[in-house]
Amino acid sequence: MADEIELKLSLPPAQLEKLRRHPFVRMIAQGRAKRRRLVGTYFDSEDFLLRDRRMALRLRDVGQQRLQTLKIAPASYAALLAGRGLGGGRAPAASPATVQHLIEYETVTESDGPDIGLIEDEALRDFFRDERLAERLEPVFSTDIDRRTLLLRHADAEIELALDIGEIHAGGRSEAVSEAELELKSGPPARLYELALLLSEQLPFRLEARSKAERGYALYEQLAPTPNRGRKPELQPGMTVSEAFALLAGACLEQMRGNESAVLAGADPEGVHQLRVALRRLRALVSLMKTVLAPDAAAFLKEELRWLQQSLGPARDWDVFGIGTLKPLARRLPNEPSLGGLEKAVEAARAQAYRDAQAALADVRYSRLLLRLALWLQEGGWHRRPEFGEPDPAGRPITELADALLSRRDKALRRTARKRKGRSEAELHEVRIAAKKLRYAVEFFRGLYGSKAVKRHLVRLVALQDTLGTLNDAVVGHRLIDELEAAGAQDRKRAFEPYAAGLVIGWQAARIEADLGHFAAAWDDYRKARPFWGR
Repeated sequence: MADEIELKLSLPPAQLEKLRRHPFVRMIAQGRAKRRRLVGTYFDSEDFLLRDRRMALRLRDVGQQRLQTLKIAPASYAALLAGRGLGGGRAPAASPATVQHLIEYETVTESDGPDIGLIEDEALRDFFRDERLAERLEPVFSTDIDRRTLLLRHADAEIELALDIGEIHAGGRSEAVSEAELELKSGPPARLYELALLLSEQLPFRLEARSKAERGYALYEQLAPTPNRGRKPELQPGMTVSEAFALLAGACLEQMRGNESAVLAGADPEGVHQLRVALRRLRALVSLMKTVLAPDAAAFLKEELRWLQQSLGPARDWDVFGIGTLKPLARRLPNEPSLGGLEKAVEAARAQAYRDAQAALADVRYSRLLLRLALWLQEGGWHRRPEFGEPDPAGRPITELADALLSRRDKALRRTARKRKGRSEAELHEVRIAAKKLRYAVEFFRGLYGSKAVKRHLVRLVALQDTLGTLNDAVVGHRLIDELEAAGAQDRKRAFEPYAAGLVIGWQAARIEADLGHFAAAWDDYRKARPFWGR
């Protein structure tokens, strides 16, 4: 049994060769590179029980030797033990959103199929036997990889660099593989991030979020990537500020990475939406904890998260405009000819916005953001150091900070909302933003308070946001129409009839009036509510 902890870097073949010859790689290399051909077959049941339990079972031929390898995610292993009433379950990886961390059981075999008896872990053997997997396993997909490996010594860590070029085969289809793996053999995981950051200065790689097994299953099923709605971990009263920030930021990173494939595929608008939700939550967390953050970390995160938000924003804006405004309007007015030209212009703009969003995720700047934040979370470099004689701000109990932060967000919302009368659409939008910031703070800290009181508060905040939702859509919609009109003036192929824009604006105005009619009641309901914190 071993822990497999690695980073995957997606690079074209020519860049893999540059990586092998990178001056820093050559400087820290221990010996010469080894080259092998790896031919593997992955097995599962017809209903993909192993995949659903986050396991992968593989037979691989390496030269004259055949290896049977079973991998399982630490969290899945802990759940399996808990389900069997066994203690000693492993905790999930420290930063599962960036490194790939799996528990690995590898054994030499001479069998042409999986041998359950070779699995050294008793709980896993029992699982396979209880599910009668020995007779249910069948080949699902295969891999054929040309691998060159080189052992590196970086500071106090040994890291194996593997350069993989080959193919995944499933169901008569194939997908190319061209990636580098940085696998930690010994030492702290932080060294993986440090090495990848050093390499990123000259090599424009993209961090690959999926394992070869995940890619193989996706190829076999021919399914579009599924958007990831993320998880909202609950803080515990005994946690420090440092532990709370690491848990919450880690969940945001996990959700961001879990939606990369959906955005890159471009098939499901929910992928962009969920990635932006994770990004907004992370930005809200950074803003909320700004007094605790180290100045350099705060400045870096503020700038890079804003860049990413701006890169992804247009794709989501065009999705909302097309799906939430234009399509309902077209259904309402099916015989209106002017809407057809507007729909074509919107689709062209949306396609370009998606290309821009995908380019941002493929940009090494995004990879550096992920790596730097993961490194800070691993080593605690995100928070400021205490002044002489001052207690460590990150070592304080999170309960001491939560009340003050919630009160600050609540006061900001009340101050903004008190000025709402006579405000423009853009100014009322500020109320919605203030409500959203408070809602994120409540969701972050909800585990520290009574669940019923928190739930009631969240219901009021969501109702307040919803009454201003169409207002936000209208503000964005007006801007998008202005952009389309400007583009149409430059290119007649992208022009549309002004009458269509008037229909959209009128449609949105009617919806705004309906929603604003509920705003006063929603605000009064929230205004009279007693805060659940500070009691």
